[in-house]
Amino acid sequence: MNLSPRQQTLWSVALGAALTLGIGSAATAQDRGGRDRDSNEQSDDSKAKADPRRQRVEARQNEQRQQPGQQLQQQPAQRQGARQQREPQQQTDYRQNVARQQQESQDQQREQLQRQQARRQGAREQTDRRNEDQQRAVRQQSDTRQDDRQNSQREQVQREQAVRSQREQSQRQQTARNTELLRQQRQAQGQPARVMGGNQPGRRDEQNRVSQDQQQSRIREERDRAERFQQDRQRDDRREQEQRYARQLQQQRRDSQYRYQQQYYDRLRAQQLRFSARNYSYSNDPYYYTPASYRYNYGGRSYQTNRYGRDLMTQAVNYGYQEGLRAGQADRQDNWRNDYRNSYAYQDASYGYNGYYLDQDQYNYYFRQGFQRGYEDSYGNDYQYGRRGNDGNYAILAGVLGVILGLQLLH
Repeated sequence: MNLSPRQQTLWSVALGAALTLGIGSAATAQDRGGRDRDSNEQSDDSKAKADPRRQRVEARQNEQRQQPGQQLQQQPAQRQGARQQREPQQQTDYRQNVARQQQESQDQQREQLQRQQARRQGAREQTDRRNEDQQRAVRQQSDTRQDDRQNSQREQVQREQAVRSQREQSQRQQTARNTELLRQQRQAQGQPARVMGGNQPGRRDEQNRVSQDQQQSRIREERDRAERFQQDRQRDDRREQEQRYARQLQQQRRDSQYRYQQQYYDRLRAQQLRFSARNYSYSNDPYYYTPASYRYNYGGRSYQTNRYGRDLMTQAVNYGYQEGLRAGQADRQDNWRNDYRNSYAYQDASYGYNGYYLDQDQYNYYFRQGFQRGYEDSYGNDYQYGRRGNDGNYAILAGVLGVILGLQLLH
């Protein structure tokens, strides 16, 4: 092979490098082999030295492993022996504990039963005491109610007796006052008394009489008016009105006014009984054949009447004045306001009237005129319309009476 000089140079360089590498590797391997041999020799020496020590350590470890096994084999036997020794004592202790617990449980149960019995006994005793107290209270309440009923009945009887006595006394006093008033008026005017009309005796020397036709016309008018009045007094709504007014006074706690109103009702009923029991004869009543002797004005109209009609007008004013005195005194005692218009007697205004001689509205008017003045005198306690008589009773002044009536003589 023919190589150029340059190629020959390169091959020379490569061959030299390869030889150099080969020689280095061989040296390295030889050195590593030498070191390995040295290391093995040293290891063999170390092993030769370590074997006796390792054998001794292993022998001790084997002995130690054998000793726990033997101990483990010995422990069950020891424990079994100890357990056999402890079992009788434990059983004895267990039985004693069980007996003690049973005894304690029985003691607790007995104590609990005793406490329950004591509580039940205490509850029964308390219930018995409570029942006894309730029965005692019921008996006391019953006795108290019975005593209250008896006291109430006695008080009611006493009140009724007092009311009857007061009513009778009031009626006697009223009759005496009316008689005295009429007597005084008769003496002052020189004319006979007229009380509530009907069947009044005439004067023996009376000569002038109205015609028979006029007399019969008067009788027919008076009879119709009297019948209408009696029917009106017996209406149920009037009684309801009286009861309603009485309840109102009780609700307002106007005791004095209530007592006065009850007395007024009683006087009205007694008056109606007297009128109904009277055997009235129109033909014997001088009012119907006596000619008119007075003129008066009422409601913007002029009317005529005789002395019997005049007496009834006077009676209406006097009765009204007396009732006003009682009503005003009652309101003053009750500390009630001045309120005469709401008095039942003022609204009724018919005490002393029986349907004769005057129309009812006229009688009511004169009664209320007297009532208003009597109420103001008694309520204000100044008595400017009346004066006290010798008997201690008040009567309306003659001048005031004349102004109210406004009578004028025809002849």
